[in-house]
Amino acid sequence: MKVAIVGAGISGLASGYYLQKMGFEVDIYEKERIGGKAYTHKQGEFLFEEGVNGFLDNVPETLELASEIGVPTLRANQNAKIRYIFDDKLYRLPSSPKDFLFGDIMPFSAKLRMFKEFFIPPQPQEDESVASFTNRRLGEFFTKRFMTPMTAGIYASTPQSLSINAAFPKIAKLEKEYGGLFRGMLKKKKGGAPSGELTSFEFGMSEMIEKLAKNLNIIHKPINSLEELCSYDKIILATPAYESAKILKSKYPTLAAELAKIDYTPVAIVGFSGDIKPEAFGILTTQLNTLGILMDKYIFPHRGGIRAMVGGERFRGILEMSKEEIIQMTLNDIEQIIPNHNLKVEFFKLWKQAIPNYKVGHLKIVRNILDEVNKIDDLYLNSNAYRGVSFNDCIKNSKELAASIKYDNV
Repeated sequence: MKVAIVGAGISGLASGYYLQKMGFEVDIYEKERIGGKAYTHKQGEFLFEEGVNGFLDNVPETLELASEIGVPTLRANQNAKIRYIFDDKLYRLPSSPKDFLFGDIMPFSAKLRMFKEFFIPPQPQEDESVASFTNRRLGEFFTKRFMTPMTAGIYASTPQSLSINAAFPKIAKLEKEYGGLFRGMLKKKKGGAPSGELTSFEFGMSEMIEKLAKNLNIIHKPINSLEELCSYDKIILATPAYESAKILKSKYPTLAAELAKIDYTPVAIVGFSGDIKPEAFGILTTQLNTLGILMDKYIFPHRGGIRAMVGGERFRGILEMSKEEIIQMTLNDIEQIIPNHNLKVEFFKLWKQAIPNYKVGHLKIVRNILDEVNKIDDLYLNSNAYRGVSFNDCIKNSKELAASIKYDNV
């Protein structure tokens, strides 16, 4: 049985691996390079990740896949646990309840408002923004100081834009099932921070991509319509939602229209050589157009560089700027955060459509998409546009998709 997969990012490659393992004959079509946004740019002594920095080792599917294909994983060093937020000044994120209670990350009044969450009755909504959710449960200061940088770091978005149910379903679930966040964490005996250690590969994320692709049939050819794949028994579109919409538009306009509703945020990555303090995983910001600084050189060997993530939903204006203007803006922002640095620009990458923006209403769009896809025999969609944006999500969803596809001898 022959399967065509369009897109050789991690979702397409992982889907191809699992299906081939099940006995399917798989061809993967890719119009550009393999890996998509999981790509490591090698430049002299530096390794700059163009997108995903790594993954948390709390999802077994990723570790199992790496082990099966023979790619040793590399856990980040202890600096990865040191993280900062820049608001009116630089704040170190507390690493324990004691540090939080007695530290200056929040004023006493904001801490008091946050602890009142235990007594706030549940008001679960069908959908609401992250800001609406955390404002009513934990207070506006918490949203500004914590959720603004968190949503920037994960989604390159804002609390006002993102859907709590789509972007942070586990947090929303605590209110629905236990009546509140603190109640839920006490019942589950878990703290608020995600479990798992930051993990990558010795020579970057491309190491896994290249090993996955090695035993798969990659055809470097653009696919513009389903008609080009009529000789296959099953088709998987592992492309961004906007690309899938273009491929499906002529034959399935309703499905294409729903796919086109999924928004993507633009992100520029600026890579630097040089030193910067403090030595840490990085710094996320609450207001600047530079969303964060990732200090790769301090957490993984061979990286050597430092990256800044710029734009996102907070500042879509990067799409109207030149490379030189974006770099200068980034340097100005870094100067505010850490004056008198000695950074030198080594690398630049602009993603005009970088990360799916799971806006309020996203889950309804996904339901509509699935309703339409279910009407079409032997067509499947698989990318980070639907059920999670992380590297872990992509691999887990790919394994589940492969398991759902029946092998028929035809």
